[in-house]
Amino acid sequence: MSFYGLRGDVEHRLMTEHLAALQKLFQEAKAPSFFSDNLIALNRNLSFLYDEKFMNAFSAAADKNIPEDEAKLWRLHTLAWCGRTALNVPGDFVECGVYKGLYSAMLTDYLDWNEIDRRFYLYDTFAGLPDDWSSEMERSTVSDGYEWDGTYDAVCARFAHYQNVDVVKGVVPDILAERAPKQIALLHLDLNAAKAEVAALDFLGPRLSDGAIVLMDDFGRKEQLELAEALMGWWTAHDHPILELPTGQGMVTVNAAKLQT
Repeated sequence: MSFYGLRGDVEHRLMTEHLAALQKLFQEAKAPSFFSDNLIALNRNLSFLYDEKFMNAFSAAADKNIPEDEAKLWRLHTLAWCGRTALNVPGDFVECGVYKGLYSAMLTDYLDWNEIDRRFYLYDTFAGLPDDWSSEMERSTVSDGYEWDGTYDAVCARFAHYQNVDVVKGVVPDILAERAPKQIALLHLDLNAAKAEVAALDFLGPRLSDGAIVLMDDFGRKEQLELAEALMGWWTAHDHPILELPTGQGMVTVNAAKLQT
């Protein structure tokens, strides 16, 4: 299990113990349940667990030594659905905020990306959140691992066997003016910074195809309220509702005509 939100040691321990007891109860009753990533789902079909292609892609992408990777199973399934659906829309794929490439590695594997005549652009500083495009609060909440010096080289190596994946090192949104696709079918936002994500939407919004999907990884998470409010403001101004998912993600399907003004 991967749960958080109660700050005190005693409160966190009690939460963990009670959740473990509830999980055990459902397991012993052989009742389907999901306990992970601050998400509990009871008596659901969980059909994605039986999608062999997805589960193989997830297992290959997730680092077994990093609990946070495996905890994101349902989030990754959501992205897999978005990616597969976006293949019905013209345009390339874009991810802003890559870190070690967990999401994009799963998706490229799941979709057999080398067989697809599109490009996948992966943007990141690979050096943490830039001061100019993030708040002090946002910088204080991200993992120190985001600033690991070897991240860029590791991600390049991870995608070296793909001919149509571009790992682009630079600050979003600044780097977008230098290198960005003209038409986008899928946009995955995971920058953990409100100012940067809004600026990315300002630049990339007019390039989103009609019917394109935008998936925002941290939209529904309480610790990212600053980000959520900024995203709600941007999408409301462009007359698009955001679907908040139980996974903590937010999703939008694009009406391109409304993003051209």
